[in-house]
Amino acid sequence: MPNRGAVRLLVLLLTTVLLALAGPATADDSVPRPVLNADFPDPAVVATPNGLVAYSTGDRVPHAWARRADGTWQRGRGVLTHRPSWSREGGVWAVDVVRVRSQWLLYYATPVQGMGEHGRCIGVARSSSARGPFRPVGSAPLVCPSYAKAPLAQDPLLPRDPTLPRAGVIDPSYFRDHDGASYLVYKTDRTPATIRVVQLTDDGQAVAAGATSVELVRSPGVIENPSLVWQADGYVLLLSEGDWTRCGYRTRWLRSASLLDWAAASTGMLLDTATTGLCGPGGADLVDGGATRLFLHGWTCRGTALPCQGRGKWDHKPRQRGIRAMYAATLHWPGGVPEVTGWLGPR
Repeated sequence: MPNRGAVRLLVLLLTTVLLALAGPATADDSVPRPVLNADFPDPAVVATPNGLVAYSTGDRVPHAWARRADGTWQRGRGVLTHRPSWSREGGVWAVDVVRVRSQWLLYYATPVQGMGEHGRCIGVARSSSARGPFRPVGSAPLVCPSYAKAPLAQDPLLPRDPTLPRAGVIDPSYFRDHDGASYLVYKTDRTPATIRVVQLTDDGQAVAAGATSVELVRSPGVIENPSLVWQADGYVLLLSEGDWTRCGYRTRWLRSASLLDWAAASTGMLLDTATTGLCGPGGADLVDGGATRLFLHGWTCRGTALPCQGRGKWDHKPRQRGIRAMYAATLHWPGGVPEVTGWLGPR
């Protein structure tokens, strides 16, 4: 008859091993720590005279602020006063915020009728302060497929591409070109996925007269969270790719000599689990044109500041208490492409 104490010890050891494999990483000084270890997915960060303000996916756009990137981040309530009249109830996804002239503009994706459970369209809101409140602009979306049950958008994605799913548009990102022209970059949802760009008016609050959106990049898989900058006589586009619920989610860069033609773009990996030790490093945002700072999210588990480990879908594992925490990195641009040179940690 087996020794019961030995059996219990063996079970305990096996349980410990399994938990270690499925849970957070072990303590390691080489693994970056989040500057904000709270659920703060898809961070968008702006610099102001009083410090940094960050915004995340969530109801009415939750925000946080700090004097410096590695400082103590204070969390605040949603900065969007209300959803626009053309939106139905639901979370606001992956925003971008920028100062244009005397106004702060918040670009957001919010649910609409006619495109399934997750179908969204893009609007813009404005405020005199980076911390809000932001109020929606206009009575129609900036960008919305013509088949949605919403007022006709300024960019209705016409003529319609029948190869794309009827799933809406998300992940708006503002870009000011080196000649001063303003653009909105965004993603068509589901797969195949595309990244598109449309020119805006100088104040950033409307689509430019006569402008139509142009497809920049297409993928049979998931690409999202575009962030576009001008660096060293070329355009650099950051994209998240893969399943956002898994550690394999990653951030890729593309570089093109042309804003509107990316067929010959060079590409490389900026952030992945193998090179960072993080779980699902994505949702990257460049601050001040990406000169020196980058913010992103990654999964941490069980109330620790350590990355989740394993192949699971972390939004489906409530016992692991997985959240997408915010990280900050420093950059430089050898040859006009981004390279992470270090990580900022909490003070």
